[in-house]
Amino acid sequence: MSPPVRIPVLLPRLPAAEAILPHLQAIDSDRRYSNFGPRVLEFEARLAQHFGTQPGTVLTVTNATVGLTLVLRTLDLPAGGLCLMPAWTFAATPSAALAGGLTPYFAYVSPKTWALEPAIARRALDAAPGKVAAVMPVSPFGAPLDLAGWELFQKATGVPVVIDAAAQFDGLQVGRIPSVVSLHATKTLGIGEGGLIASTDPVLIRRAKTLSNFGFYGSRSATGVGINAKLSEYGGAVGLAALEEWPAQRARFARVTQDYVDAFTRHPAIQLSPGFGQGRVSATCSVLLPVSAARVEGGMADAGIETRRWWGTAAHRMIAFHACPRTEVPVTEMMAERVLGLPYFSDLTTAQIQEVAHTLARAVEAAPAI
Repeated sequence: MSPPVRIPVLLPRLPAAEAILPHLQAIDSDRRYSNFGPRVLEFEARLAQHFGTQPGTVLTVTNATVGLTLVLRTLDLPAGGLCLMPAWTFAATPSAALAGGLTPYFAYVSPKTWALEPAIARRALDAAPGKVAAVMPVSPFGAPLDLAGWELFQKATGVPVVIDAAAQFDGLQVGRIPSVVSLHATKTLGIGEGGLIASTDPVLIRRAKTLSNFGFYGSRSATGVGINAKLSEYGGAVGLAALEEWPAQRARFARVTQDYVDAFTRHPAIQLSPGFGQGRVSATCSVLLPVSAARVEGGMADAGIETRRWWGTAAHRMIAFHACPRTEVPVTEMMAERVLGLPYFSDLTTAQIQEVAHTLARAVEAAPAI
């Protein structure tokens, strides 16, 4: 029998009912429930303000996976073209490419940033087994990407770039290259299910909005083959309440983040993910171990501490994507074996974090070296 979980890996915290209630009462009053209603439009406008961009630069959607697919479809890419992406990613990234009519093409990532970088993408273009129609860099666990570098890449190569920024709500930089953020309950700003597309390109945002509404824009005649990806007014209500609570929620995450940074300062062999604790908060705490994660997971579980490999064994190893082309991915293979997600949620206590760090350090010391 497994020991009880004393410290869960995740304990989401969304706005309480009383915080959402005024927005729900407004829905009851005007009886508008979907189709770009006032709560959704206000939520989008406040998101744009939060990111420091103009109104009309943010579009909400039902979830980030659909958001990625919508953006790819706005670009009118050739069906079956390759979508270059890191092998070190969650299953949603290649799933979105396939739903958008493209074939995932996996490349290696930098051991320093855990990300697909523009220079790596250029080499992957040269080695590609076919036409690369788009590139989809991924923010690893919310770490910032080289947006300026990707803009230069897109200009130099002519290959469109779409950023999977699922966990990058905090500190997101909005530019013409579209970024797609998740608003799932597990994220720092969660609304249950939802996502957003952010871009300063008004044509792209309008096209994505059209495709998210069956291809309708200003008439009942579809101008493109769309889907129904609209966020409901109830999602907008939760989003408005979440934004109202964001300063306090972010402060809680910032304290948890700093406690982890302090705790692992005493254990330098265990590396926090790139960018962790550097002026932003993320939705998870993932660490790179000097030993196989499989060799410490049991010890953590025996101590009642839940852990998780958020990206599993990496996308290229998953059954659904076995047939997809790829470059050699040695860094991804290493990280898939040695990266482990630790408990991380906004009301995790300092004492719990110290226990997690101490228990993990002992498990690492007791594990056979790789």
